[in-house]
Amino acid sequence: MKTIRSLMTLAGLSLVLFALGATGARGQIAYPARFAGTFTLPFEAQWGTMTLPAGDYTLQYGTLDNGHRLVLVQGTAKGSPHGMIQAGPVGETSASKNAIVCVREGNALIVRALEMPAIGESARFNQPGGVKLVAHNGKHNGYTQFADAAMLIQRIPVTFNAK
Repeated sequence: MKTIRSLMTLAGLSLVLFALGATGARGQIAYPARFAGTFTLPFEAQWGTMTLPAGDYTLQYGTLDNGHRLVLVQGTAKGSPHGMIQAGPVGETSASKNAIVCVREGNALIVRALEMPAIGESARFNQPGGVKLVAHNGKHNGYTQFADAAMLIQRIPVTFNAK
């Protein structure tokens, strides 16, 4: 009997904490998007801690009240992944077209930047932990790891959705 009361109390407390957390999370996600667009990944891509399979996606870029810049990415197909990625350093862009700039390693992409000339900005993203960029070293019959250099840069066009 005492165990049942304890479990009911724990369940009620968990429900209250979940409701409070959901309300707070909803408030943080509802940030004003400065840039919104769509893109198609030709290969699987690693973007921050997310792995996105090839397919069609939408994205929104904006800034929270605390100054953090976020990108909200969502697959358009049913069951597609979605999530938020925190943008690193932001600067002006010299690009002429909106694009996601990736490092391509085999059939995988690693997202490194989001170029948004439509709003005059570019956002950089850190390389995911554990990812090593390597190049074939023919003389030594092996591979050499680069410090932070790209093997092949690929630009994925982003269609800007004007509000």
